[in-house]
Amino acid sequence: MAAIAIDTPAASAPVHWTRRALAIVALCFAINMADGVDVTILSFIAPRIQSDWGIAADVMGTLFSAGLLGMAIGGMFIAPLADRLGRRRIILAALLLMSIGMIASGFVTSVAQFFAMRVLVGAGIGTVLAAMAALAAEAAPDRHRNLAVGLVQAGYPFAAVFTGLIVAHLLPLYGWHVLLAAAGATTVLLFPIAWVLLTDAVPMDGETGGHRSGVGGLFADEFRARTLALWGAVFFGLMVLYFIVSWIPKLSIEAGLSETDGIYAGALYNLGAFIGTVAMSVLAVRVPLGRLVPTMLVCAAAAMFWFGAVAMPVGATMANAFLIGMLLQGGYNGVWPLAAGTYPARVRATGVGWAIGIGRSGAIVGPWLGGELMAAKVPLPVLFGAYCVPLLACATCAFLVNRVARRAADA
Repeated sequence: MAAIAIDTPAASAPVHWTRRALAIVALCFAINMADGVDVTILSFIAPRIQSDWGIAADVMGTLFSAGLLGMAIGGMFIAPLADRLGRRRIILAALLLMSIGMIASGFVTSVAQFFAMRVLVGAGIGTVLAAMAALAAEAAPDRHRNLAVGLVQAGYPFAAVFTGLIVAHLLPLYGWHVLLAAAGATTVLLFPIAWVLLTDAVPMDGETGGHRSGVGGLFADEFRARTLALWGAVFFGLMVLYFIVSWIPKLSIEAGLSETDGIYAGALYNLGAFIGTVAMSVLAVRVPLGRLVPTMLVCAAAAMFWFGAVAMPVGATMANAFLIGMLLQGGYNGVWPLAAGTYPARVRATGVGWAIGIGRSGAIVGPWLGGELMAAKVPLPVLFGAYCVPLLACATCAFLVNRVARRAADA
């Protein structure tokens, strides 16, 4: 049985896949690829920035958290406008923010300037993540909603794989300023495609009468419990996910790899994340997300603890990084189709956006806390063991989202 669809399908949702629906999902995948480049490139160049500017791990952790602060702002305050103004306008605005912030990042000369630009980039990413999840859910046939939203999430790790490989090759030649500006230029290319393909239509689900919209609608009697469980899943999941995404090259170096091999380990993590996300998306057509997601996350906790606790040769360290990516990000990305199926179209972007915003507070804490623990020279087994706790909490909350939804559907 697939994950339960809690709302009535939108009137405009196709019964079967259409060319336009496929094009929209492909565009969302490409935009999520741009997100993957914009977010993960910082983790790959972090050791070089620390070396060039002479900054400690805790300051670098603050720069990681800047983008996440921007994502919270975008998800909570800009993305909900997509439920009133339409998906197209908000996605175009988000792409503009991302492009400006990334290109400008290539010209920063201080930590303060870099912090501001990362907030701007994050605001665009947080906005577009929510709008894309809603758009993909509404464009796909209802029975393939989880598949569509899940595949869109695969764009992020897919791009991150190539980002790591490209950075490993070009960073010694051109430096990190040029790479950041180039990443921004790739985002610009998506703007005209989105301009042509998307429409300004405001999504409707045929059930607006008598129902609250906006943030208040998320706490209507029928949604309150699942909203709180969803927020918990996203908070704890992003706390762990962004700790790993931000620090895995550095952690791999701490585990005994060279700088280049550390970057390759990060790339392998993201390759695993891509494969895990695609596998999750395909399985979600037949396996309930409330069962699939917690299982993958519990296994990810075991793989993480092994990475930190056991000394391994280079090949085994690389393989473990791949496994963590497959289980952790593949499992966590199942939260987004779960979220998209939690709310009807009238509040879908608001619901996903606020989940992103609340979750980003966990994502801010994750890299920051990791930087503090690393600066304090905490042993790797203790460091990774500490992050297994919120990961298990994420698995529990994801299970509860589905359980509450099933009880409501059976009532």
